[in-house]
Amino acid sequence: TVQPGMRGSDFENELNDRGFTMGHFPQSIEVSTVGGWCATRAAGQFSTLYGNIEQMILGCEAVLADGRIVRLPPVPRSATGPDLRQLLVGSEGALGIFTELTLRIHPLPEAQRGQCFTVPSIEAGVEALRLALRVGWTPAVTRLYDAVEAGRNFSGVADEGRPVLLLLSEGPASKVEAEAEALRSIVEAQGGEDKGTDPVSSWLEHRNEVPGFDELLDQGLVVDTIEVACAWEQLAGLWEAVAQRGSEVEGMIAMSGHVSHCYTQGANIYFTFVVAQSDLVRGIEIYDQVWDLTISATKEFGGTIAHHHGIGRVRKKWLRSELGSGVELLQALKKAFDPAGIMNPGVLLDFE
Repeated sequence: TVQPGMRGSDFENELNDRGFTMGHFPQSIEVSTVGGWCATRAAGQFSTLYGNIEQMILGCEAVLADGRIVRLPPVPRSATGPDLRQLLVGSEGALGIFTELTLRIHPLPEAQRGQCFTVPSIEAGVEALRLALRVGWTPAVTRLYDAVEAGRNFSGVADEGRPVLLLLSEGPASKVEAEAEALRSIVEAQGGEDKGTDPVSSWLEHRNEVPGFDELLDQGLVVDTIEVACAWEQLAGLWEAVAQRGSEVEGMIAMSGHVSHCYTQGANIYFTFVVAQSDLVRGIEIYDQVWDLTISATKEFGGTIAHHHGIGRVRKKWLRSELGSGVELLQALKKAFDPAGIMNPGVLLDFE
């Protein structure tokens, strides 16, 4: 049980000191809060094993716009109507403010084993991940990088221009050994080549190092990330479509992507784009253009427009494309929870 203003890294360190882990490692862990994770429906880098924040929250206390305090007890499961916890998880502060959270935790893992492979194509990497998840293997880390990102992040490993697949298993030693060997067989059956453990160790050490946007803007670069998700059978097609359409954008240096979260039925793609444009006005136009083409392609392939970064302000205009008449339901919930529209105005949806 934790107060939501606690910084994520401090919370994890406190758990570690007691022999536990939450298993939730967003890239922002050193600057984000536990309450922020729940408010944005966050996903961590080890989510394929431990789940996302919505699976981790057991109970909560929250304050509504009129000052009412809502307490939802921590239980393993309940069938007392709709899950009210999930109305607040992902509401981005628009429906209420968390004041206490009770979360699922785990013992620190006994063993950990990383593996790195090159694969002949994105399709081969996607198929390896699909087969692994389908039979029930749950490696903590499942990261598939296209050739562009592989070359940028794993020089020397991906010099042949092939995608790179990182896998990390952790937990009881016997489970880790069995899972790692099974994963190796699955990947090699798809043409994967074992590249050892060093790339995984390097990723673990540097995974949260991200250049500041101001620094990139000063270099005349327009940069952002867009994370979406879709079913396995559409994943490679969506990846190809965004890469192709992005390459046609004026000044595009790189439109690349990687998978970082996998599920039995599909996975996410975390796209990154880098455009050379020193004119601010034109840069904003190109920024919007890349977002438009990525979201449009995602909807064409039946995907979701937000895997773990939420809606905020940038994605609001596409909300109806995914929720349809559910937008009116969300608006009705907003008015019921916050009739004066004072809770985090401008986020998630426009108040009417």
